[in-house]
Order: sequence, then C-alpha cells, then structure tokens
Amino acid sequence: MKGAVVEAAGPAKAAPADAGRRRRRTRGLRRLGWGRCAALGFVVLCLLVTVLVPFLPVADPSRQDVGRTLADMSGDHWLGTDQLGRDLFSRLLWGVHTSMLAALTALGVAAAVGVPTGLLAGYRGGWIDGITGRIADVVLTVPALILLLTVQAALRTGIQGQMVTLGVIFAPRIYRVVRAETMRLAVSPFVTAGRMSGCSHTRIVWRYLLPGVRDQVAVQISYLLGLALVVEAGISFLGVGVQPPGASLGTLLTGASAMLASEPRVVLVPAVVITLLILCLNLLGDVEDKEERRD
Repeated sequence: MKGAVVEAAGPAKAAPADAGRRRRRTRGLRRLGWGRCAALGFVVLCLLVTVLVPFLPVADPSRQDVGRTLADMSGDHWLGTDQLGRDLFSRLLWGVHTSMLAALTALGVAAAVGVPTGLLAGYRGGWIDGITGRIADVVLTVPALILLLTVQAALRTGIQGQMVTLGVIFAPRIYRVVRAETMRLAVSPFVTAGRMSGCSHTRIVWRYLLPGVRDQVAVQISYLLGLALVVEAGISFLGVGVQPPGASLGTLLTGASAMLASEPRVVLVPAVVITLLILCLNLLGDVEDKEERRD
C-alpha cells in the first residue's frame, strides 16, 4: 500500500513542474497577444523575403513588356503589371529586399557605433562621457534629411552610403539609452560584487552590462528600423536614393504616384506594404517598451 501511495504521489508532484515549464514557454506569446504575434509574423516574413528573394523563381523586376502594360492580376502576373509592363509582384518582392537591406545597413551602423560608446561612457564616465556626450548632442541637432541630401550631393555615395550616414545620425539615440542604463547598472550590487571578486572591466561589461541593456536596445532597434524605412522611401521617392530601374518601396511609389486616380492598385500595393511594416515595427517596439517598464 505504501508503495502504491508513493507511486501515485510521484506524477502529482511532477505535474506542477511540467505546467510551470509550459507556462514559461507561452508567457512571451501571451504577453504579445494575437495582434502583436501577427505583427511579428509580418516582420519576420519581410525579413525572409529580404534574404530569400535572390533565390526565388520570380520574374526579372526590370524586364519591360510594353504589350502588357497595366495588365490585371493573372497566373503569370499575380499582382498585374505597371505602366511599363513590369511584373508588380516581382518588383514588390525586390522592393522589400532593397528597402530592408538599406534600413538594416543604417541600423547596423547605428548599433555598432551607439552600443559600444554608450557602454564605455556609462561605465567609465569622466572625460570619455563628456566628449561622447557633446558629439552626440551635435549630431542630434543636424536635420537628418538635410544631411543625407548634402552627403549625396557632395560624394555621390548611392543608397548604401546614405544609409551609413543615416546610421551615424541614429547612433546617438542608441548611445543615450545605453549610456543611461549602463550608469544605473554600474552601481548595482552584482557589478560591485564582480569588481570585488577581481573580474576585469571587459568581463564586467560583457557579462553584466551588455545583457542588461539588451532589452532597451531591442526597443530602439524596432523604432529605428521603421524610421529608416521611411527615410529610404522618402529619399527614393525624391529621386536621390535608389535609382530606376532599381526596385525599392520608394521607387515603386514614385513611378505609380501619377496613376493614383486611374490605376490605384499600382500605388496601393507598395503603400500598404510599407505602412503595415512600419506599424508592425512600432507595435513590437511599444510592447517591448511596456514589458521593460513593467519588469
């Protein structure tokens, strides 16, 4: 009887642990909610398109067919064709590819500059903090669009050079967030214990400070990625970014803007995609920011 009691009690004790593990697995999704999960899925889909579109069997986005201009949706052209007979579905995929790559370039430069300098300024302080802070203040006072147009006019760098410039402009935003959080963590008990135990500065930054600023950086990345997409679309729409016949979300809007009344489909498709992408990124950044404040 005792053995039976023990055997029966074993699964009962293991059940709460299993339930706890299941709760931990789904806690992040429950916090996001269905709407935010859909937003995350759309962003991931756009990232997959960015990576995979060169390998997909889609039509050449620059190939013109003047005999099939503004064709309706069909099996050969899923979204129809534009005013030059180019396949809209192919141009949309390549437009997402080009715009996302440009935005990710700006984001990578901003993170590569802002995170290390913010960690260094927040942890070491002193003259390093003073110099980096003044540089960040100067950069933030310069209007981004004017600086981008000036760099393009002076250096003719193309879209990638403009996105590198934009990344430098974005870097102070990440720098300030990382610096403030690093200053808070630098006086925390676990960092003090690390110093007393003989940990090197590099180990303290890598093991204690960098994981502590990860969530704040993720929020900034989400917002800045959407802003970089807007900037890329804007400068390409103005004709100083991606140049025809190259496809980006901005150039798709440029070529079709004159046909908004007669062929709204040609304009609405890229407009809806870029609007949804930016809204999804802002929604994800908002939920991450709320969760960080709650924690």
